[in-house]
Amino acid sequence: MKSRHGSLRRSRGFTLIEVLTVIAIIAILSAILVPTVTQMRETARKTKDINNLRQIVNASLLFASQNSERFVGPNNTIDNTGRVVAAGGTPGDIDDVIVTLAAGAGLNEANTWVSDSDGQGPNYRGPVPVLFTDAGTGNVTINPILIGAAAAGDDGDQVSYQYVTGLTTGTPSNLPLTFSRMTDTSSATWGANDIYATDGGHIGFVGGSVAWFDTLTNALTNGSGNEVSNIDAAIAAAPSAFAAVTIAENPNNP
Repeated sequence: MKSRHGSLRRSRGFTLIEVLTVIAIIAILSAILVPTVTQMRETARKTKDINNLRQIVNASLLFASQNSERFVGPNNTIDNTGRVVAAGGTPGDIDDVIVTLAAGAGLNEANTWVSDSDGQGPNYRGPVPVLFTDAGTGNVTINPILIGAAAAGDDGDQVSYQYVTGLTTGTPSNLPLTFSRMTDTSSATWGANDIYATDGGHIGFVGGSVAWFDTLTNALTNGSGNEVSNIDAAIAAAPSAFAAVTIAENPNNP
């Protein structure tokens, strides 16, 4: 004869309804949490970009304070001793801006120029100094890992930001100085190959502020105080201490 108490002690399995209920609850929680986590990661990356651009702007202000109130010029670069020189750089080449701020303002960390959200950008796998001293010649130059065409394990010089050379501290404070890389700086929007694709990008201004923009339509002002809708128009009438105001970018801007 079976014991009634023994029957009660037998474990009872989950019913189909209970299993389906648990699965439904997990699915609902995933639908709530996954987008939230993704959004938090994107916010963290954007915050890092703001900090990067703020470091670039602050280094530029420091450089200007030591160079007759001039920001990095279109021909600034360094000589083989690592000293900043006024001539010899290539107008429009971001590499010369990077080494000038490294030598002239101490911005010597390459990762400052890279956004974690940039699919075109390099992955330096740890701290990478901008300046490199050749062991054989003793010459100081830009770190070889930062330049050249993309190759296995080396994404070349595709840094994430562009820089307006030729400005001074007397330039209106609301003019762009550095910004998230744009495929077309005459456009009011960022492009599909840019850091956040067509969602937008950051701009660091001469006055030191950094802001996010979904679009630049009537969002900027030029040197005359008029509303404009792209970077090119904003800097077109900018006062300059040099022959021209130039946007420095990757030699092979994607």
